Amino acid sequence: MEKELNYKPEDVFKEYYGRLSYFAFQFVNDQSVAEDFVQDAFVAYWDSKKKISDHPQAVKDFLYTAVRNSSLNFLKRKKVQERYFFLRNEEKFENQKVLETMIRAEAMANLHRAIALLPESCRKVFLLAYFQGLSNPEIAQELNISINTVRNHKYNGLKILRANLDLETFMAFLVIMAS
Repeated sequence: MEKELNYKPEDVFKEYYGRLSYFAFQFVNDQSVAEDFVQDAFVAYWDSKKKISDHPQAVKDFLYTAVRNSSLNFLKRKKVQERYFFLRNEEKFENQKVLETMIRAEAMANLHRAIALLPESCRKVFLLAYFQGLSNPEIAQELNISINTVRNHKYNGLKILRANLDLETFMAFLVIMAS
């Protein structure tokens, strides 16, 4: 049977500090946070000492309940914060993806406008090469022209596009064509 508490506050502290710290640590997995909760529980106990029975079980129950509540509230706050950061990161990712898609669409529109300005024979070669993925011999056969003419049209087309497009759009075109 437990004895009545007739000892000093530091005796209560020595009696329960270690086990309460371990108890809190099992919830929060952070030693300094666990110790803070235990200290807060002792402060709450000292502040409420006149309202709590001096019976050892009442003191023990009060301290364990205070530490448990602090630990569970901490976990709830942590869960809310994690959910908030997850949603914020998901929203940032979605916004980034939307922005990238818009930029790509604008770059493609600018590219198609610039391709439309190419001379007809150059434009045909360019579209077959870069949008249909045909090789130089396949283009030469389809258009009934020499492979050197295909190469010249591709070179001239790139040169004209480079002159008509801003650097970002031209670089985007090169990246898209490389992939």
